[in-house]
Amino acid sequence: MGPEQSGRVTQRVAAEDLTHLDDDPPRAAIAFATDAGPECLPVVIRHADGETHVGLHPASVPPDWPPARAVLLVDDGRYWFELRAIVRRGTLEPTTGSEPSTLTWTRFAPHHEVAWDYGTLHEEPTE
Repeated sequence: MGPEQSGRVTQRVAAEDLTHLDDDPPRAAIAFATDAGPECLPVVIRHADGETHVGLHPASVPPDWPPARAVLLVDDGRYWFELRAIVRRGTLEPTTGSEPSTLTWTRFAPHHEVAWDYGTLHEEPTE
């Protein structure tokens, strides 16, 4: 971009650029609304047959689980320039696992996703 044009600096990236985080995320959480207010719980994520499954410890599963809508966050990084994440909004539905598990599993269907990686700060042209 030349000096006659200016853009804005952003950390946004395509979510596809960070899908490696889904394999074994350092941190993953699911957030949702309850009658008592917002709730956020740590989760385990597994992918099988093109589907995303979210596992919760049975002791942390709320009584009205699963909520209709939720936000799934996967993030990595310790220092500012390492911070990267994918945030997905979607719906949840109960599922039964095919193998014994100590977790309660739910299928997550993403509808929208946003990703960022501060290590790739770059300039985008303004529209």
